[in-house]
Amino acid sequence: MQINLRALLLGCTLCLCTPGTPLAVGQDIDSHLAGGEFSLAAQNVQHLPVTDRDSVLAQIATAQGSSGEVTAAGNTIDSIQNSTYRDGAIDDVGGNGGGSFADFQSLMDLIQTTVVPDTWEALGGPSTMAPYPQGVYVDAAGTVRECETIASSDAVADLKSLLRKEIAAEPTAAAWRDPSTMRCISLKRLMNEWTRCRVQGVPLSEAMTHLGGLSRVQYIFREGNDIILAGPVGGIESRDGWFRDRESGLNPLRLDFFVTTLAAAMQRQPFGCTIDPTTEGLQRAAKVAQGVQSDQIPIGKAADRLIEGLGMQRVEVFGTAGDTAIGYLMVEADRHMKQLALGIAPMPRGAKSYMDVIDDTIAMGPPSELLLRLWFTSTPRAVRADQDRTVFELAGQPIRLSGQNERALASGQRGNVTRDPRSETFVANFNENWHAIRAKYPIYASLESVYRAASVSQLLHRFAADEEQRALLQSLAASPTHSSYIMPTPRQVMSIAKLHTVRHQRKIYNVLMASGGVAVDPARTLVRVNDYPTLSSLTKPSAKQPVLQQRWWWNVQK
Repeated sequence: MQINLRALLLGCTLCLCTPGTPLAVGQDIDSHLAGGEFSLAAQNVQHLPVTDRDSVLAQIATAQGSSGEVTAAGNTIDSIQNSTYRDGAIDDVGGNGGGSFADFQSLMDLIQTTVVPDTWEALGGPSTMAPYPQGVYVDAAGTVRECETIASSDAVADLKSLLRKEIAAEPTAAAWRDPSTMRCISLKRLMNEWTRCRVQGVPLSEAMTHLGGLSRVQYIFREGNDIILAGPVGGIESRDGWFRDRESGLNPLRLDFFVTTLAAAMQRQPFGCTIDPTTEGLQRAAKVAQGVQSDQIPIGKAADRLIEGLGMQRVEVFGTAGDTAIGYLMVEADRHMKQLALGIAPMPRGAKSYMDVIDDTIAMGPPSELLLRLWFTSTPRAVRADQDRTVFELAGQPIRLSGQNERALASGQRGNVTRDPRSETFVANFNENWHAIRAKYPIYASLESVYRAASVSQLLHRFAADEEQRALLQSLAASPTHSSYIMPTPRQVMSIAKLHTVRHQRKIYNVLMASGGVAVDPARTLVRVNDYPTLSSLTKPSAKQPVLQQRWWWNVQK
């Protein structure tokens, strides 16, 4: 009986690349930009003719983005009046601010050439390394790709009239948890109430923390100096410490998540987290694989020895503070994704782990010479608007699992992307069972809410051109999101590993896997589709006129 071992090390990191070169306009400004003295360059802009300022500000913003000062670049862009220069600077900074998963090839080459070289399959041996990209990556810059214009109609006019009106909300503190066919939130009044709480030292209510119970924003309405978010609420219940909408199964959008994604959209700065093994840990893991292959380490102890070898993995939260609820959520979602992929955390009925897929497809052999990449990414969402761009409708699920494979060549280099039925089957099955997975593990409903908030934030950033509305968004984006509790920034987590044995005919395959991956890209969560009702299909609102109330949230009836 033949026994084969495949040691698959899953893990990857995220690299942010910010290339770019400032343009030279004026000797002093050019010298300041070349020396990275952006504040001095900006001061010199004030001495230029008005017609020349925007072009130079665009150059300064590009230079700031190229140096990694994305927040400062965003502030500079906000002062550009000319739309052409503004859009050009946004494209430059947005392109510079992107990221990609780091290539683990250098680490793999190091291990394969220094740690028992003849044991690695790329050099003729029996063992294989297969990285998983991992972490959470949120980039709101491209969430709104297309906006379908809806012709003016009575239904659209009725919707605008409906969103302008209010009826009294129940005075109880828990009223936000009650169901409503349409709940509206005024961002201006929410900001005013939030400011009052901070000035008086009053903690935020549950209603404010959870954005009035909205789990999905269906409509966005720009009205004067205010912006209104609206959507249905099916009734909020508490389950295992999580708030959840009984009808949608989604978690209510959190105010701090919304503020974080709004700041990311307005500053063109992605955020997220990575969990990466250390170079030393990978070298120790390679020795474990060699020890198992040479029978120096019993196969039954392989997983424990691999965990011990990999040791603690580095945690990095980037683009936002790590000591926040959203930072902890991203790290834990990453960790839990590892457990699902490895079969350590059970899938709901009908869903398959990657190990299950290996079992089902073992006739084609175990994974070999493939670098498997799995990550969460954005599903383009749809957006429709009236001709005046004052009322918008959002629809669609913003999150999905994605994956690809690359071929590990015998030379030790990474080859072209190749198809692998195992990973394709796993990805497709995971997405088909997303609602069941989300229902079983509320952390994914919370992760989805980050994507939903990001798409709303990007839409607001792109279309709220009114000066007062932009000032409102900037005030919200600059608001603090830290918890009142002391939350240390996560720095490292312990590795996880699993030994999986599968039999096919006269062969036994021992598949040793460690680590995992999650990645998020809300930059692609909005695109035009045609599978939901349009704005023009809305029914007329109730003839009963509501009572005006100056509240930051209220219910209306469609």
